[in-house]
Amino acid sequence: MPGKQKTPDQSAQAVILREAGYTLPAIADRLSISLSTTQRLLKRNGAVAGAATQALIEKARDEMLSSAFALESVQQTAASLVLEDLAVCRQIRMTLSSALEQLDTSNPIVFRALAASATALKLTQDVGRRALPLDKLNQSMEVDELPELQIHIMTEADVEEVRAQQRLEEAEINGTLDDALETQRWLAYREEVKAQQADDDVIEEC
Repeated sequence: MPGKQKTPDQSAQAVILREAGYTLPAIADRLSISLSTTQRLLKRNGAVAGAATQALIEKARDEMLSSAFALESVQQTAASLVLEDLAVCRQIRMTLSSALEQLDTSNPIVFRALAASATALKLTQDVGRRALPLDKLNQSMEVDELPELQIHIMTEADVEEVRAQQRLEEAEINGTLDDALETQRWLAYREEVKAQQADDDVIEEC
């Protein structure tokens, strides 16, 4: 049965991606076609890996912008490698899933196959974690909590306490600290007497 004919649009996309520096597995995964089909499309259209990127590099060099372009080129290469890693991981997982369904549990070698499958699966998980560092992404998205602003309405007693402290500081500077302390003790005694009288009034009412 002949394979499904690929559209001209897919062929053009494959060529563009290849010349932009995409690897074969990444192109196959992006266009949802097999690796062999990708190879045939690129061979038929004569695509050269990195051709478009090289042209941009030459232009940047001519315009004395090679330093600015270097960062973009590195980012493009890194993104291409990440896409390739993820595409290969998906292919490995699909192959493992298909192979596990065909295992004969009566065959003693099945345990070797399972061990190898577990190793391959762990490899894809490790690659996925490196390619997609979700923990770092979550950290970057966390917003630090702003400090809570607390407003305290000062009572008359609070105001008197602040003023008394200010008088003490001024008295220490002026050399009259003893007099100020005596005044403060007298004020404290007066407040204590007032509080005691208020308590006595409450008791009498009861």
